[in-house]
Amino acid sequence: MNIPSLLHGLGWGSLVENMRFSYCPEAVRLFYVNIQKGPGTIPTFFTIMVFNFEVKVTPELLATGLDLPHAGLHVGTDSEFGALGFDLQGALQSVTRDIGQFFPSRLAAGRLPDDLKVLHFFLTRSFLPRDLSSTDILNTSDLWVLSHARAGTAINYASLMFHHMIRFGMEYFDGPLPFGPQITRLLSFLRIDLHDKLHQCNVLDDIRPQHVLAKLDALVGPRKPLTGSGGAIFCNIPNLG
Repeated sequence: MNIPSLLHGLGWGSLVENMRFSYCPEAVRLFYVNIQKGPGTIPTFFTIMVFNFEVKVTPELLATGLDLPHAGLHVGTDSEFGALGFDLQGALQSVTRDIGQFFPSRLAAGRLPDDLKVLHFFLTRSFLPRDLSSTDILNTSDLWVLSHARAGTAINYASLMFHHMIRFGMEYFDGPLPFGPQITRLLSFLRIDLHDKLHQCNVLDDIRPQHVLAKLDALVGPRKPLTGSGGAIFCNIPNLG
């Protein structure tokens, strides 16, 4: 089994090549606390302010900036699975050797075939990030992507990542920062210079959001959090230049 060829074939080549891309966790956190989603039940864009740069993020922008496929199936919210006619039991049977008596919500990634274990590893650290404590348990989103990937169905990774970014931006969570190298690469693509603003950190650093916020307090002064729509927390970022 040629894992690099498999990942490149799924359209992940550029992302995989940049998984070790160094990034600024503080800048990534700034990105998330400033996400304000667009109108509508399923937003088509969100806006952020990073170092006084306003960025309107769309799936198309993510696809271009990260060189991801922007065609094929995607799911924005859990409620859409039913509308798409997603067969959960069929997906379970297609991605596991023997589902036995395991409930879908508690299906361990260790029961996956070797090729799908690798795919799930990348999913939980790129397009479907979550707290490290739950990376070994498959959820509906994981099964949806894995079953379509195994069947060779085109998946819109840019839209998938876009909707998960909105979800993380609208909820405070205690876990590693998601999309670290991807966000840094996106800001670099937009010619927003991070290295002159904040020190560079390694992608493997496990920095919790509260620690990042403490660093931000030291860098830019006390935060002034405001409550926005959907319970999001926003903050004003002063000019550090």
